Amino acid sequence: MQVTRAFGLAGAATATGPTIVIDVFRAFSAAAYAFAAGVERIILAEGVDEAIGLAASFPGSVLMGEDGGVRPEQFEFGNSPGEIVANPDALAGKTVVHRSSSGTRCARAAVAAGGGPIYVASLVVASATVRAIAPSNAVTIVAAGLGGVEIAEEDEICADLLEASLEGKSPDLSQIGDQVAVTDRARFLQTASFTHPDDIRLCTIVDRFGFAMRAESENGLLVVRPDSERI
Repeated sequence: MQVTRAFGLAGAATATGPTIVIDVFRAFSAAAYAFAAGVERIILAEGVDEAIGLAASFPGSVLMGEDGGVRPEQFEFGNSPGEIVANPDALAGKTVVHRSSSGTRCARAAVAAGGGPIYVASLVVASATVRAIAPSNAVTIVAAGLGGVEIAEEDEICADLLEASLEGKSPDLSQIGDQVAVTDRARFLQTASFTHPDDIRLCTIVDRFGFAMRAESENGLLVVRPDSERI
C-alpha cells in the first residue's frame, strides 16, 4: 500500500484516487454517532447558508454542524457526539445536512479534485476505515486540521494510526485514545462553551463502531453512508 499524507484544504485539493479525510474533533466522530443513532444519510455542505438551503430542499431533514466551533442558530445539532448520544431518538431514519469548518469542506475539496472513493474518518471508525480502503493499491490520507488551515494534533495521530495499519503494522490501540484526550486541543474543547461535556470522551473511543463511512457524489451532492452493518 502506497500512502500519501496531506493536510487541510490545500492537501485535499491535491487528492487523486482513494482518499481518507480525517476530522476527529468533531465532525467525523459526530457523523459516526449519527449513523449509529439511525441516520440514513448525511449530506456534506460547504457553508452555513448552503446547508440551510439544502435542508429546506429535503423536508424533515436535520441540520448538524458548526461555524467557528459554535452551532448556528438554525441548526438542530452542533458538531457534537454528546448531543447525539443525549438525544438518541431524534435522528432515526433522518437525512442530516452536515457543515463543519474543516472536515466537510476537506471532503468536498477532495471530491472536487478527483479523489475517490472517499472515506471520512475519525478514531471511532479507524479500523473499519482501514478494512474498507485496504483493497486499494494506494491512498491519500488527509488530516483536515483546524479550519482546514492549521495542523490539529488529534487528526495527525489518527492519520499515523491509519497509515501504520495500512502498511501492515500492528499499532497499539490501547493508548491512542488517552493520548488524544490530553492534547492541547482536547483540553481547550473540554472547557469550551460550545462543546458538550461528553464530546472529547466520545471522540477518543478507538474503534467504537464497526462501519466505515463512504462519501459519494449523488445528483450533485456529496452524500455519506455507512458501508456495512452499524454497531
